[in-house]
Amino acid sequence: MRSRFVAVTLVAPLLMALSPAAVAQETLTNQSVVEMVKAGLSERVIIAKIRTSPTNFDTRTDALIALKNNGVSEQVIEAIMSPSAPPAAAAAPPPPPSAPAGSVAMAPPRAAGPSRPTVFLVAGGKEVELMAASGEVQRNRTPYSRSTELVIGGNKAKYRTAERQPVFVITTELGEMPLVRLDPGKSDRNLKIGSGSRAPYGGSTSSRGIRSEDMIEVSAERDSRGFYRIKPRTPLPPGEYGFVSTRGGSPNAGSTIYDFGVD
Repeated sequence: MRSRFVAVTLVAPLLMALSPAAVAQETLTNQSVVEMVKAGLSERVIIAKIRTSPTNFDTRTDALIALKNNGVSEQVIEAIMSPSAPPAAAAAPPPPPSAPAGSVAMAPPRAAGPSRPTVFLVAGGKEVELMAASGEVQRNRTPYSRSTELVIGGNKAKYRTAERQPVFVITTELGEMPLVRLDPGKSDRNLKIGSGSRAPYGGSTSSRGIRSEDMIEVSAERDSRGFYRIKPRTPLPPGEYGFVSTRGGSPNAGSTIYDFGVD
């Protein structure tokens, strides 16, 4: 009996040391997710693992592209972008700010979100809604080439900022509202969204969508309402820029552009 008592006395502290609270949890990384996908685990299981585990994900643009190339679905990538579900209750909105020229000031949107994509500039701790402009698609053709551009009237945006790394809030998914550089002309600004060429004796090339050289790389994080706070990764040089709504696919006729200029 004495030997059994001694054994129990020695084992009890070990069991306490191995309790779930004392065992370090695995920290998930991008590579962890890729390994689960390659092992054949379902989206539901992988997302549940992400929601219930400590994470250290790399959400830079090239890292997200690498995940996609390794077979990770968009649903899982969305969970990586937001490992924890946003709270059900929204924070109380601040008082409406005064509106600068070319914009309308209002309180931040409610957690339920507006019925349309919206962009807010964060300035002085307040959120100012940018006015949306509609783009017109123009197609240019020659015997051996063609191009398609999304064109906005006016060679400068009405809203201007001196901030080189301004912070914005968008109320839609990142992939539906890319930040782009606009090319100013004499009386408009344009964004190339398609091109093609044809050789005289056969053969052709074609591309569609926003070119990589026109995309601005951003950092993004979700706030308590489930919206994204966006900031350019590097300072923007003076020029014309905008968030282009691509909800439902690539930019097209009637696409909404939230434009601004950097002075």
